[in-house]
Amino acid sequence: MQLIPSKPQSTLIVILTFLLISVGFAQTPPRKYKIAGVSVEGNKFSDEQTIISLSGLRVGSEIEIPGRELQDAIKSLWLRNQFSDVDIIVEKSTPLGVFFSIKVKEFTRFSWLELIGNDKLSYSDIKKAVGRSRGDILSPYEAYLSAKAVKALYEKEGMMYATVKPEIVATDTASYSKLVLTIQEGAEFHVSSVQFTGNTKVSSSDLESALEDTHSKPWWKFWRSSKFDKNKYSEDKLKLIQEYKRRGFIEAEILRDTLIFDAPNEQVAIQIDVREGNQYILRNVHFEGNTVYPEEYLLRRLNMKMGQPYDVERFDKNLNANEDQTDVASLYLDNGYLSYQGIKEEKKVGSDSVDITVRVFEKDRFTIRRVEIIGNTKTKDKVIRRELYTRPGDYFSRSAIIRSIRALGVLNYFNPEALQHKDLVKPVDNTRVDVIYKVEERSTDTFNASLGVAGSLGLTGSVGITFNNFSISEPFRGGGGQVLNLNAEFGQGSRYQTISLGFTEPWLNNEPTTLGVNLYRTRQQYTYDLEQIGGQINIGRRLRWPDDYFRVDGSLRIQSLNNRGASLYREGLSSEISVGGSISRVSLDNLIFPTSGSKFIYSSQFALGSLGLGTTDYWKNSLQFEFINPLMQIDGNTRLVLYLTSDMGYVTGVGTDTTNIPPNQRFYMGGNGLGGFNLTPLRGYPDNSLGPIASNGSVLGGRLMMRHDLELRFALSLNPMPIYLLAFAEAGNVWDGLKNADPFDLKRSAGLGVRLLLNPIGLLGFDYGYGFDPVGSVGDRSGWRFHFQFGR
Repeated sequence: MQLIPSKPQSTLIVILTFLLISVGFAQTPPRKYKIAGVSVEGNKFSDEQTIISLSGLRVGSEIEIPGRELQDAIKSLWLRNQFSDVDIIVEKSTPLGVFFSIKVKEFTRFSWLELIGNDKLSYSDIKKAVGRSRGDILSPYEAYLSAKAVKALYEKEGMMYATVKPEIVATDTASYSKLVLTIQEGAEFHVSSVQFTGNTKVSSSDLESALEDTHSKPWWKFWRSSKFDKNKYSEDKLKLIQEYKRRGFIEAEILRDTLIFDAPNEQVAIQIDVREGNQYILRNVHFEGNTVYPEEYLLRRLNMKMGQPYDVERFDKNLNANEDQTDVASLYLDNGYLSYQGIKEEKKVGSDSVDITVRVFEKDRFTIRRVEIIGNTKTKDKVIRRELYTRPGDYFSRSAIIRSIRALGVLNYFNPEALQHKDLVKPVDNTRVDVIYKVEERSTDTFNASLGVAGSLGLTGSVGITFNNFSISEPFRGGGGQVLNLNAEFGQGSRYQTISLGFTEPWLNNEPTTLGVNLYRTRQQYTYDLEQIGGQINIGRRLRWPDDYFRVDGSLRIQSLNNRGASLYREGLSSEISVGGSISRVSLDNLIFPTSGSKFIYSSQFALGSLGLGTTDYWKNSLQFEFINPLMQIDGNTRLVLYLTSDMGYVTGVGTDTTNIPPNQRFYMGGNGLGGFNLTPLRGYPDNSLGPIASNGSVLGGRLMMRHDLELRFALSLNPMPIYLLAFAEAGNVWDGLKNADPFDLKRSAGLGVRLLLNPIGLLGFDYGYGFDPVGSVGDRSGWRFHFQFGR
């Protein structure tokens, strides 16, 4: 048993004080004396006047001896927790009054931390848990608190049986001591087996699967941890009961559980004895107190089948809050009924059925009085307000607030961890609320100047600047939500050169209409020699149907092309006038590290040469899907997600002459996708290496492309610098046309990577991928390849 050091008792000090005072005043009754002077002895760190002030003894005032004033003075100093001993004595008594001396003994001060026996936790981690700096007061009680904090750290890391013994040891520096923590880390136990008894209707394997963090580790599950954590084990026992209730066993309980520790092998065997009880069927559900919505409509929202096992978890979610916001509570909360409550009452019928009555308390309907924005030091209010789905005068809607938070996250102007749903609603009275959005600005402008080596272009470089929250009316302040960018890139010598200037207004005339202009000049002398000079105008609008995640976009591009050596495209000068359009639905909640939502884009580009406008003639279509599935949260923020994407594209001439298709409109694949032309990334393979090959070995580019990518992403940090790790598996290929396409002939790869948003440079990444197939139709596997990523 560990003894907790106690503080010295002031009662004993007071008694000793009065014994000293009684030498001069033993035979006299209490009387008042004037304080003629107060001095302090023994203080080294504490200021003398501060001690006198804290004691309450003021020169010129009167004090009763014996009396409570001296007790209160000692108590006041003692409560400062700076002294191991406090004494107040009468130095002398004169006709002018009494002279007091306050004698203190200060606790030693902290000098440094010394650890003995720590192998599994680092010095820096333990020092952080101790949380002491040089000069801090180091009393026995403070040393005990430090040891307790380190013990808690070991428990958090799964070492439940670690012991920490504190000791204060003097140093060569007077009044300074070191804190020595002697640690016995004990064993880090792993679960060897989990056995269940009493279960006859649910298999032991299903029950062990319900334990999220407490399980054994078969040899083939190399990714799984079997470390035993006592706190997580307690949580898992609750999840075990939840699994039973999900199956209709509402009376299930754990009768006893036994932990058998094998200290030599550092293993623990777990035995859990359960009582399953009967499985209950949901027979009937009835709503009472509902006046706004009929019972039939509420039952449809509840979405529970009668006559099926009573799934308690699903019932509660569909009643109060599910992931899709299709629950009964959302129906009320999205229509102003902020104080709605639905209270469930279960009634067992016989030994195998249950009837449920939901008592509905609709209460008052709330409207939004004001919508306030706090924390935007750069971004203008109107830029934020136009993204919100909550308006003054509207009925309160929880889903509108959630949509608004997601829209602000997509802007990427603010710290995503600070955008929370909590504490946004402030009631004003019984029928009105204020909605307060708290944002935290972060830098979104990017500047890049870099040199590197690309497998296809050799030495490459770029310089550019992008203002993602620009204001053309206040260019030096910004905050208008517009985008201005200027970029220049080059590849080895003059093999690749490009310069572009672009401007985008996302809300034209304060409407959800996007207008953008881009001017460019590009020349590429790799695989083919093609120069392009032109410009493009883009216009788009957010739709309200089928929902407001949809938008349509259109474009007009006019450019001249000069081909000096592309074998599949006619040489010389040509012109292109093309129109494009796209329809998209994007519900991602963040651009850098999305944690939920999806993305769908269908786009088409039509060159008007066949109509006599320009000399270029092609029709290009592309289709893209992205899906994000959240897997795990840490401290209320989603950190682990599953990312799935598919890209498909096809380009053809309107007639039979495919030489009208410019080479930069064909599809190329391989590497990191940073080749400066229409290159689709496929990690694990060289840059621009996949697809139809000419007789001289150069890549011709294909007219059909397909690529699929699966990634598991884990965010190490979301703010101020988003950093996430990823593991990927992807496959893709490029074909000359539909006749040659084989959707099962895909080049496969897998690997690991990391991404970080480094302002003002932008999103950087590094991938290490393994190509499982040869670059061509025959040959060795592509093997391991390193890829540098920029902007993706």
